Amino acid sequence: MRPFTFFTLFLGLALAQTPLGPVPTRDVHALLWHPSGALLLGHHDGIVLWNNSTSQDLVRRRDWDAMNLAWDGRRLLVAGHWILAESQDLKRFRDLKPKGLPALDLHAYAVNPKKPEVHYTLEATYGYFQSQDGGQTWTKLPAQGLPKAGMAFLLVDQKGRLWASLMERGLFLSEDGGQSFRPLPSPDPAPGPLALSPSGTLHLGGKLGLWRQTEAGWRRLWQGTVLALAAHPQEEGLLAWVDGRGTLWRGR
Repeated sequence: MRPFTFFTLFLGLALAQTPLGPVPTRDVHALLWHPSGALLLGHHDGIVLWNNSTSQDLVRRRDWDAMNLAWDGRRLLVAGHWILAESQDLKRFRDLKPKGLPALDLHAYAVNPKKPEVHYTLEATYGYFQSQDGGQTWTKLPAQGLPKAGMAFLLVDQKGRLWASLMERGLFLSEDGGQSFRPLPSPDPAPGPLALSPSGTLHLGGKLGLWRQTEAGWRRLWQGTVLALAAHPQEEGLLAWVDGRGTLWRGR
């Protein structure tokens, strides 16, 4: 795949947005706003740190596929195709050897913001798992009502509820720690990445745009395909996303 180009069609609806530049990778799978203020982009060959319009490689390895980036309050967790690693300083990455996961093809990963020792993941072949010790040991979840999906995004909100966004199948919610799920109306026909603001407001990216959940329902903030999405951990309403043409945006 050729690197993304800078061109992006400007289609703002309710969000003051700024294009930061083209993603300097051949693809992008995950986006995380680090507490330092830097943006971390997970891609097929590692992780890029973006800060003040400059980028640098934190990891650059062929097929080191960082599909998911999660922060548990003290360390960065990286999960992807046969990868589960951690870093406390964004310099040294240590491979983890968890117990209870039959394989490490991890297509989704989430950390409970109120209980950072509770983690969830989707293993591509064996399904959904939960860890209650920071990812060291895992147990299989029934995940009743949740259809099998090849591409998924997981998020735990401030109430401890587990959201599952399945691009091919819709939006689902679990209120019992992943034991069972129920479908929810989705504002987008292909729901994708999820992000949580400091106040607990949920955001969703999809094929048709960037959405914010409100008391009146979902409100579209921006029109266009959203491949990856992150919310600033301290500044309410500040978002970053990557569009379908590979441009990184910031807006509030």
